[in-house]
Amino acid sequence: MLVSLPEASQPELSCKRCGSDARVAPSCSYSDADREQFEELSCVVAEANTTRTEAIVYAEAVQHALWAGNYAEKLEKLCGRMPGLLPTQIAAGKNAAAQRRILVKLQSILQAQATAPRGSAQYSIAVEPARARGARG
Repeated sequence: MLVSLPEASQPELSCKRCGSDARVAPSCSYSDADREQFEELSCVVAEANTTRTEAIVYAEAVQHALWAGNYAEKLEKLCGRMPGLLPTQIAAGKNAAAQRRILVKLQSILQAQATAPRGSAQYSIAVEPARARGARG
């Protein structure tokens, strides 16, 4: 799940779903608009019962697909292992930008699982509030 940076800095951060202790995994920044899809993708990864080893392999494969720009091919392959991903893939259609956004989120989720001390796909990822374009910080 995505949490804001102020939420992530709370000393007793817990999962909103199960109540267990959460940890913040390093990732890129996401906007509030990304929360819903991020949650959906987190559930897809969790339902697929991916192992930590699989998460490492898939995260690396996604990184290679992002570098190479072969988003549709990687989504197709991931749908074979994570059938819950199919509706998201269909919704993205042939839109390369949408496919890329899905893969970036999946990569964050998989990397969080790959570095998790326990075998769970559902870990908090901190999100920095989006700044207006041109804002300096």
